Amino acid sequence: MLEQEERIKFVYNEAAVLVHANREEHLVIGDLHIGVERPLIKKGIRVYNAEEQMLKRIRKISKEFGVRNLIVLGDVKDTILYPESGENGALKAFFSELKKDNFDVIVTAGNHDPHLNEIVDCKIVDELLLDDFAFLHGHRWPSDEAMKSKFIFAGHNHIAIGLKDKSGAYYNQKAWMIAKFNRKYGLEKYPGANSKVQLVVLPAFNDLIIGMPVGKLPQSENLSPLFRNNVFSYRSASIYSLRGEPVGKVSGVKRSST
Repeated sequence: MLEQEERIKFVYNEAAVLVHANREEHLVIGDLHIGVERPLIKKGIRVYNAEEQMLKRIRKISKEFGVRNLIVLGDVKDTILYPESGENGALKAFFSELKKDNFDVIVTAGNHDPHLNEIVDCKIVDELLLDDFAFLHGHRWPSDEAMKSKFIFAGHNHIAIGLKDKSGAYYNQKAWMIAKFNRKYGLEKYPGANSKVQLVVLPAFNDLIIGMPVGKLPQSENLSPLFRNNVFSYRSASIYSLRGEPVGKVSGVKRSST
């Protein structure tokens, strides 16, 4: 997916990526949206425990690759304001389990994360810079320093593609997006930016959050200010399945058969 960049490894069939920076390996995930299933449960809809499933997957990846540094790209919680007791307890339990497993956790705060620092015990920052990598949620403008990086990792957009199965039914599937810097507009906003910087947009780690297929919304309504303002080229961004298969550019991605 990113040729000649050995420091970045996409985890096969997972919404997770490994980044080697500061002489250490880091597991990067985003958009946990802990608590998203609770309104469904209140309505009597049976939903599996998303937090337990996410913990299992984090532990599995950690064991497979021997990594204990975890970077979470925001939207850890689902409620934008202070969560009610059920979600509050789930958040505390989730991070308590990570602490028991000796994970070193850093969260780059998302738009759903007000009051998160009052609930969980971990480092929470607006953005994180490691070597020539930048990590952030994606709902706000990056700093000038972040734009000097070689790669920026973000979430927020919940990248997905539309597929059609053999019965003719359509469904959405998570995907990766890699976008290039648009020099024409990008250098107006960030004169000191690395003109070769690439933006890697992660799909949501929570399996209950799929997302809207790319291209469904006009670029002017995109969630990310970097795409809305053409700092990165959205329509020419490359899309990949979770298996690492190239799907095409956003402008050309159409529903396909499985």
